[in-house]
Amino acid sequence: MVAAACLTLALIELRIGLGQQHQRAARFLFALSACVMAAIAGLELALTQVESIENAEALLRGLGTAVGLILVTLMGFVWVYFGSANKWLGLAVPCLYVIGMLGDFLGGPAMTYHQTVTGLRTVETFGGEAFIMLERALSFWNAFLYLATAMLIVFVGDASVRLWRRGGRRRALVIGGSIMLFLLAGGLHAALVSAGEVSTPYMISWAYLAILLAMASELSADVLAATQLGDRLQESERRIDQASAAADLGMWSWDLAGDTIWATGRARALVGFDGKESLDRTRFLSALHPEDREVVNRATENALVSGHGLETEFRVILPEGQTRWISSRGQVERDARGKPILMRGVVLDVSARHKAEADLLQLRTDLAHASRVSNMGQLASALAHELSQPLGAILRNTEAAELFLQHDTPDLDELRAILVDIRQDDQRAGRVIERLRALLQRRSFGSRSLSMSAIVDDVVALTRNDALARKVKFETAIVAGDLHVLGDPVQLQQVLLNLVLNAMDAVTELPLERRRVRLQAQRHGEHEVEVAVTDSGTGIAPDRLLHLFQPFYTTKPNGLGIGLSISRTIVEAHGGRIWADNNQIAGATFRFTLPLAVEAISP
Repeated sequence: MVAAACLTLALIELRIGLGQQHQRAARFLFALSACVMAAIAGLELALTQVESIENAEALLRGLGTAVGLILVTLMGFVWVYFGSANKWLGLAVPCLYVIGMLGDFLGGPAMTYHQTVTGLRTVETFGGEAFIMLERALSFWNAFLYLATAMLIVFVGDASVRLWRRGGRRRALVIGGSIMLFLLAGGLHAALVSAGEVSTPYMISWAYLAILLAMASELSADVLAATQLGDRLQESERRIDQASAAADLGMWSWDLAGDTIWATGRARALVGFDGKESLDRTRFLSALHPEDREVVNRATENALVSGHGLETEFRVILPEGQTRWISSRGQVERDARGKPILMRGVVLDVSARHKAEADLLQLRTDLAHASRVSNMGQLASALAHELSQPLGAILRNTEAAELFLQHDTPDLDELRAILVDIRQDDQRAGRVIERLRALLQRRSFGSRSLSMSAIVDDVVALTRNDALARKVKFETAIVAGDLHVLGDPVQLQQVLLNLVLNAMDAVTELPLERRRVRLQAQRHGEHEVEVAVTDSGTGIAPDRLLHLFQPFYTTKPNGLGIGLSISRTIVEAHGGRIWADNNQIAGATFRFTLPLAVEAISP
């Protein structure tokens, strides 16, 4: 019965030790102690039915070894389980016992377990049952066994006091007290049996029941605490789920060793998984948009290697075929050696933000297009005049050709010259129309290498007639030769057109000799080009300089306040910046920078 109880509790402790890394050593030591005690119970039972002195000596040798193992395993268990002990007291236990065991080797073949078996006798119990008692002669080596036991009692007492002072009173009282009770009861009874003072079998295993009861009590307390903790964790998880669902957040954690992913219900719903599906890294990546899988992989590997947090956005393809944008953030947890063992974080649906950004981009595109149309309206009369010149010349040349053809012998050389003029005027009109079409088209952003002088020439061609009509002196300068920039030609023309028209508006009311606008482009540092539009007007009030590029802010009586705002958006989208300053003498200068194309950057 005692052996069965020991083995049962040993198996339970062994199973717990396999699942709990931080208590594994203590659980294994106690399981080993309980298994050894089950063997001792069997030896004690066998000694009650022994038939010869030789068998008794063999059983006593096995019992001596088993008792030594019990003392060592209990010492190790207390040392690890209590977390603090006097190591010299602990090491003295096996040393004293080994010294005592030397008597079995030095005392001759008849010396076993520190005593000599001299005979066997039968003893009857009160119930009429009979068992065998050993007649023996004790050796002084036997004192080392009990000295080792006494040293273990001192060791356990000292460890219990230390644990008590640290606040572990229940463990010190229950576990430490039961072990000392076992040692006292078992050791005293064994000594009385060996001395022949008590006519009973060895009952060390019965005394061990005190430890079994104490450990069973601790195990019951642990099970109860684990059950209560599990209930609290479930309740906490439900609250976290409710809170995260209210905040539209999903929580997840990834166990790197087992490659298993835990996720709340909200996180699973956001990514498109059902509530029972087991998740790992491969299954998670399979739910992502094919174009985003490598991006997420790189972000994850970078977080694991660098130690920085994970921060990425990706698309998931839902079972219904819809696409959802997800933002994910996480942190890596590492062990004592710095090895990553866990990553935990949150996911958030950001589809609405991406849609808003797309709508905002479309709105900015529409506003930019409206601004170009507005500028074209402002230039309509000048452009009409510019178109009327080649069209009028074509008409006159056509009429002249008809007159030449009425002659009997038309002058073919004159007709050829007329055709050349018609072709040139047609090409001139075509270029004007092409510039208008490019500015009025709705188109997406397309960056490429552009000649800055070509952009300036196009803007000058568009505004030439308007400048003549306003009698504004227009100057251009490309410093340090032609420069190539990275950008979209139509959008950059729009920025320059906005600034040039604003500059001409600023000088329109001035005397004729003061109406000047200068457009200049030059190298700015090693990787940029700076474009400046300077006017000779009255300048800008200092308190208005900070607000010029804000949407719907204007200094014109009939202005909409979107031209400069759109210009800033375009310049910043090209990787540059735009600003305005008052000149030292008169007027203001608007400047913006653009990145140079690769071929324009000097090595």
